[in-house]
Amino acid sequence: MTPNPNRFELLARLCAQFAPQGVIEMVLQSCHTYAVETQTVREFLKPKNIPFLSLETDYSTGDTEQLRTRIAAFIEML
Repeated sequence: MTPNPNRFELLARLCAQFAPQGVIEMVLQSCHTYAVETQTVREFLKPKNIPFLSLETDYSTGDTEQLRTRIAAFIEML
């Protein structure tokens, strides 16, 4: 599944189209298929000066408040 050039082509098009102030990546816990590319996505966005936050969750409600706090802090940083 990696390298995945289509993911980065899409990300480049989305960044050009929407000019995001930041990118949040949600990775399903134990989903190594996408988690393995987190650092590559971070490095892809760095020269574009787009802040990046990667979050890992199991999509249960147990980490809702932790995710809310991290996302709020990221948005405040923007």
